[in-house]
Amino acid sequence: MQTKILINGKLMAITEKTYEGKKTVYAQFLMESEAKGMEIIKVKITQEADIIQLKKDEFVSVPIVIACVNNTIYFTQCDAMKKNEIRK
Repeated sequence: MQTKILINGKLMAITEKTYEGKKTVYAQFLMESEAKGMEIIKVKITQEADIIQLKKDEFVSVPIVIACVNNTIYFTQCDAMKKNEIRK
């Protein structure tokens, strides 16, 4: 049995970083919880086809893998992103 983790939600922002000539793109989601209040979740987008399609305020579902390094959690795309229907 395999577990699949998805982040579903509205893209709040798309950011880019360049390090040593390599561009990295992140999709940012806003998460609300009673314990932490508002929190930004950054997902590293690894698939070039999805990077081109990213649009702010769009509802998407991104399959991810999670890594924890030095008590920091990192989210990285592991499969193709899907666009969701607009929620009202």
